[in-house]
Order: sequence, then C-alpha cells, then structure tokens
Amino acid sequence: MNPTSWTDAHDRLLADAAPPVPESPGAELEQIWTHTARVIGDQGRRRRVGVRVGVAAIIGAAVLGSSGLAAADLITARTGEGPVDAEDLRLGGPGEKLMLAAPDFGDVIAEETVDIPFPSREAREISLRDQVHDERFAGTDEFTTTGNVRAWTAKMALCSWSNQWAAATRDNDQAARAEAIDMIQAAPTWPAVTAIDPEPYSRMKTQKVADEEGNVTTEHYRDESLFFYLGPLGQAVEGRDPAAVGRILAKDSGACVAELVPDLTQADPLYPER
Repeated sequence: MNPTSWTDAHDRLLADAAPPVPESPGAELEQIWTHTARVIGDQGRRRRVGVRVGVAAIIGAAVLGSSGLAAADLITARTGEGPVDAEDLRLGGPGEKLMLAAPDFGDVIAEETVDIPFPSREAREISLRDQVHDERFAGTDEFTTTGNVRAWTAKMALCSWSNQWAAATRDNDQAARAEAIDMIQAAPTWPAVTAIDPEPYSRMKTQKVADEEGNVTTEHYRDESLFFYLGPLGQAVEGRDPAAVGRILAKDSGACVAELVPDLTQADPLYPER
C-alpha cells in the first residue's frame, strides 16, 4: 500500500491539536540557560545525545510549566512584588517580597545586603548563614521582604562592630576602637536602617487589657521603634564598659548571634544560661 501524501489539512489538524506554548520572558530564559550550563558540566561524562535529551527536557519543562520555572532549582526567592497597601507595608516591611523556602534565598540576601558594612568577611558570612538557617523549615507560602532582611543584617553588623569595639577596648587598640565607634555612630544613617526606622522614637502608650473574668484594666507600656537603641549604643561606646554596651544590645537589638560577639558575651541574650 502506498503511503498517504501529507496535505495542508494534516498541517491544520496538527496545529489544532498542539497545545499553546507561552513565550518565556528574557529573565526566565537566562535562568534556564544558566541551569542548562550547570547540567552540561555535571553530566560531562555522559554521551552527547544524553546531554541533548536532558537539556531539551529542562527547557521543555521550564517553558511549558505554569510559571515557566517548573524545575525545583529554578524557583527563585524573588517575586517582583511589593506591599499592596499601607497595612501590608506596616506588617511586612518595605521592599520586594521574598519566598523564604526558595533555594536561592541565601544568594538573594547576599545581593541585597552587600552595602551594609561588616568588620570582616567572616562576620558577614555568619550573619548570612544564621538567616538561612532560621528559615530552613519555611514553607512555600511564607515570605519576608528585602526591607526586613536588610534591617536584620544591619543589626548583625552592629553586633559585630560592637564586638570589635569590646576587643579593641580590652587590648587598647585605639585604631580598631575608633573605627568601631565611627561605624556604630554612623549606623542611624545607613539606608537599611532609615528604610525601616527613619525617625526613631521611644514613647509611653496605654492599652486596655481584659482578664479571664472580663475585668478590663488600663496598662501603660513603653513603645520603642526598631532602631531607637542606636542612640544609647552610640553613647555607650564612647565609654569603656563592655557590660553597658552588652546590655543595650541584648535588650534592644533583639539578639546577637553568639558567634558574632565572642568578646562581648553580655550581648548574647543566652549568655547567662551558658
């Protein structure tokens, strides 16, 4: 039997049966090819045809996936989204929303915080490692913002500068002590700080509190902004009392990672328990 000739009708039927393929944005294609290069490097010992099949599968999955990034290691922390209203800004912080569970979360933190000064590369790496470790069990529906990441990194930088201050004060290293004082006292002007707390404040507030029996009382409490403690910290480092500096950090900065304050253990909130 002679084969049936291919006709225009066949072309139309094939086109109607083929699913639509969305065009991938340039940024996604760049990520795809970055991943492709890595795959080729990892699979260099395989036969060329095998690599070609693997590459085609990766590109096909990325293009045909609903997000264009179907492969797990192509998921990125960056969402391209910011706060949608004032309430969202107040609760989530300024900047781009970041997916905590994304495999490149650490890389994004490093990119976003490169302008925040640390006294050493090791201190910067400790800060980064601590943030990534804290979010290791995060779900894909959990997010933070670049503003929050930068603010937390600024806090860790201040812990490390305070540790340099303590070591230099103890060792009578005037140059290192002066450098640390200058950095700590300049911190209120860091963009990572002003984006979150442009006008630091400390004020008394009141709130109504109901007990289990429904009795309502009025309580007074002090409300301080996130970086209000930088003023007292800047004054404390002009002196030579590590305990005074440590108490400010332990109370007001939230927490200093123990690895960042080996010479200022009073700044570690868990110090009394160790």
